[in-house]
Amino acid sequence: MTNRLYRLIFGSIMLIALYFDLKPAVYFLIAMMLAEGLTNWTIPKVIKKLRGISPHVDINAQSSCRINIEAERVWRLMIGAAFVISYIFFPQELWVLPWFLAFVIFGAGASDVCPGLLFMKKVGFKP
Repeated sequence: MTNRLYRLIFGSIMLIALYFDLKPAVYFLIAMMLAEGLTNWTIPKVIKKLRGISPHVDINAQSSCRINIEAERVWRLMIGAAFVISYIFFPQELWVLPWFLAFVIFGAGASDVCPGLLFMKKVGFKP
């Protein structure tokens, strides 16, 4: 499983959970996103490891980074925090933000272009 497919599936499940107001499913997805960001045990990495595929490591890209943290990991933490703030703490005031985030994640999975990840890499995180 690639990160692109993961984003597509995550975004579509989040949109379905938001549309049908399935609060336990939304809470589970938020917790999963935060847990993946904190532990760096992402579903695509675990599936690759179970299938026996070694992750591709670009040595040149790692030497050019300024911050020694993966951009994908920081992205997951920021998205998880944005979901927590908008869906759990301020659901009435920021009701549109979870929908926006879910659509952006779905779009990033469909097009393989994620503005948040591009920004994280531009700032200096590891690709």
